[in-house]
Amino acid sequence: MAGATHRRGSSSTKHGKHRHIAYKSDHTVKPAPTNSEINVTPLVDVCLVLLIIFMVVTPMLGRGIDVQLPLLVSASQHKEGDQVFISVNDDGAWVETDVYTEKDLFMSRLEEDLKIAAGKALANDDKGPLLFLKGDKGTDWGKVKTVMEWITSSNAQMQDIALVVDLPENT
Repeated sequence: MAGATHRRGSSSTKHGKHRHIAYKSDHTVKPAPTNSEINVTPLVDVCLVLLIIFMVVTPMLGRGIDVQLPLLVSASQHKEGDQVFISVNDDGAWVETDVYTEKDLFMSRLEEDLKIAAGKALANDDKGPLLFLKGDKGTDWGKVKTVMEWITSSNAQMQDIALVVDLPENT
């Protein structure tokens, strides 16, 4: 191969043509810099497996026993006068605008109002008056429970007792 020049990374042929060999290079190979970032792929895999496990197990958790819930009764189904409203706050139990702190006085007023409401309910072909119990949000629940026990321990004639609540704004 006289007269042919040799270059690094190339070879010569008999006819003086040069052929480039792709895997040989004059440039030095520089290694990539080290990567110190966390590989999140295994983390995502573990999270997805845990998500599937929780989705399968959650319906099996106990949520109490099945019971029949009462039906919603709106006040619009009853006419004016066949309803009695009781309010409870830190001051005591209110029947209309009168406050009571003793059971005997409260029960005598409640029975009197329930008799009037029962007459109006019968005139409207209802079974009896409906008693609405409203407890102040900031009042200790024990006071509301005490008034509820006063009402249920009596022989007052009423169709039902309803606890009044506010609906969330998004419904």
